Amino acid sequence: MPRRPPAAASLPPGLVPPDFVARHDLWRRLYLDPLTCLTPAHGWAPMTDAEWTAVAPYLRALGCGLALPGRAGERMADPRARLDAIFRAVTLKRPTAPGGHGGGGRAAWAALPAAFGPADTVSRSYRRWAHRELWLALLWAVAQPGAPAALRALTWRVCCAVRRGIRIMGLRAVVLARRLRLFSALPAPSPWLPDPELSELYRPIFLRVADRLLAQPAWRPPRWLFRLLRSMQALCGGRTRLRRDWEPA
Repeated sequence: MPRRPPAAASLPPGLVPPDFVARHDLWRRLYLDPLTCLTPAHGWAPMTDAEWTAVAPYLRALGCGLALPGRAGERMADPRARLDAIFRAVTLKRPTAPGGHGGGGRAAWAALPAAFGPADTVSRSYRRWAHRELWLALLWAVAQPGAPAALRALTWRVCCAVRRGIRIMGLRAVVLARRLRLFSALPAPSPWLPDPELSELYRPIFLRVADRLLAQPAWRPPRWLFRLLRSMQALCGGRTRLRRDWEPA
């Protein structure tokens, strides 16, 4: 592997601040937190009375199966059972095929046991509640330092619900999960997903390089700098396709 030339000998001063990595704590942001801030998975169980009492106000406030008097919102016969069914569905994993291949990753909605009701009905409720931002509200709630223990006990199930609907909730769900350091809410390892906040950190460096090229057309950046900028761009943009089996446990 060729040795990279010293930055001071290859780059004009000020192009890349020497303390850039340390100042923005990039090692922790890009590599340590995504590995050490995963919520431990556990077996599914119906919500306890305390857990339902803690989560019900969020459903009521957003009109998800419950509704405040005088406010619009759906009302269903047993919203607690529906939420349990959703949590069961989003925590299911695909079985391993004979030979040890093809397992891992989230299971299809059709894999929901019949005892929880029609899978299509449960999935519709999930998507409807995702559009009403229930899952993002719960993700924020379970991460708060003063959250009740019963609400924090739902953290893994809420993370599974968020990552299941990342296409519905969009990039803001990815940003929120990173800010809360709940990386189990992401559908793939964090460095493989778009990172607009990282892009804002890198932007001044790209602009300084572009300005230097415009001001001094004869200047030629070293090849390793181009490779570095390409890697930085890849980290900001993430991967274009994500496999189901890349999501956390």
